[in-house]
Amino acid sequence: MRKILIVDDEDMMIKVTKRILSEQYEIVTASSGEEAIRVYGEEKPDLVLSDFLMPGMNGFEMHEELQKRYGDDIPIMYMTADDADDIEGKGFDRGAKDFIRKPFRPDVLLRRVSNILGNIEIINDLTEEATIDRLTGFLNKAASTDALRETVKKERGVLMMIDLDSFKLVNDIYGHEKGDDILRLFADVVRNNTRSDDILGRQGGDEFIAFGRNIIDEETVARITARINKQLYREAKKLLGEDFTIPLGVSIGGVFVPEEGTDFDELFSKADKALYFVKQNGKHGYSMYGNPEDNDFAKVRDSSFEMNQLTKILEERSTSNCAFWLGQDAFSYVYRFMIRHINSYHGVAYKVLFTITPHDKNIDAATYAVLTKQFGDILNASLRKSDIMMQSKQNQYFLLLPELNDQHINAVIERIMERWEKNELCGLAEVNYLTEIVESEDNTENDQRNR
Repeated sequence: MRKILIVDDEDMMIKVTKRILSEQYEIVTASSGEEAIRVYGEEKPDLVLSDFLMPGMNGFEMHEELQKRYGDDIPIMYMTADDADDIEGKGFDRGAKDFIRKPFRPDVLLRRVSNILGNIEIINDLTEEATIDRLTGFLNKAASTDALRETVKKERGVLMMIDLDSFKLVNDIYGHEKGDDILRLFADVVRNNTRSDDILGRQGGDEFIAFGRNIIDEETVARITARINKQLYREAKKLLGEDFTIPLGVSIGGVFVPEEGTDFDELFSKADKALYFVKQNGKHGYSMYGNPEDNDFAKVRDSSFEMNQLTKILEERSTSNCAFWLGQDAFSYVYRFMIRHINSYHGVAYKVLFTITPHDKNIDAATYAVLTKQFGDILNASLRKSDIMMQSKQNQYFLLLPELNDQHINAVIERIMERWEKNELCGLAEVNYLTEIVESEDNTENDQRNR
């Protein structure tokens, strides 16, 4: 319910106005301008409905003090028995939303209050649309830049550039719709690990910026980074399934304000350099600009150290005991690589195409979707880690199974079909498959000569 602050030095007028409005709005009251300033700070009403002529502080003086303390656009509507036109003119010049003459009709008051609050809501929606990134709920690039440019001039804290590690793989393997889900999830994780008055912005794509107010030590940045990395991967696994093995995480480059300056562009550049250091030295961590250990970009590391770091990043996520289920774009890259490997090293593989055809052409779409998904899960669980698969259509799965001979391929197909026949939905559809061997050109030529 929207909240209205009624300000009037006459107790009877407060009671009458409150009676008219209380059925539709939450009402708080004040009997003077001085009291109204205190109540406004405590209650933050959506509209101030105030008498103009009051002893002590009049309506204009109260309005000016509210603007100084709480912002430039305090929504206020005046009630007055004064007929002077210059009062209305001065009031509108100071930002008043409307005037209403005493005594007033209840229906007129209700209609005017409703119009004011409706217009405020429209303005707020337009403002939010122009400043908020719809996907994450963070400030967009322009709005966050404007907010940070002013904030770093006068407040202490840490400016952080945040980059999502391995996010492109999510889009490539799971598709852009799931990628958007991950961005929303990431935004929730960041909000859970920052305070409500911190500034959060999206620079574009998978790049973000944040200002943590009054964060003055590196240990706090380290804890925030660790928590975000841990929670992000845990929640992504819940969202995308237990077979999710992409090393998703964040890299953070930070700079302390005002120790490293108060100019936003300079601070942005320094935080970006710190972020670059993290991205080049293992990811999933943080670096503070000005730390000599972190920012010696010319430092040469021992080669064995670099090898261990890279290996740790690549192997940091445990892999499940099942096939590598890829989206079509990612599958095509891996498929072409494996075919080149087979040709270069005289290997062999089998291609298999499974097609699921429902017995009833009028099968419910939701049931059909569950049926094809469950068959895909059976395929995934029946294959090896070295096998790759994709869903080429809703009712088709394409597999590439390296290093299988004729005997082994038959055993694999039998295992898949046996598991499918135990599924409660198997009676709703027929499953057909087509197999084709893939051999290097040298192997094919040798087979032909042996024949």
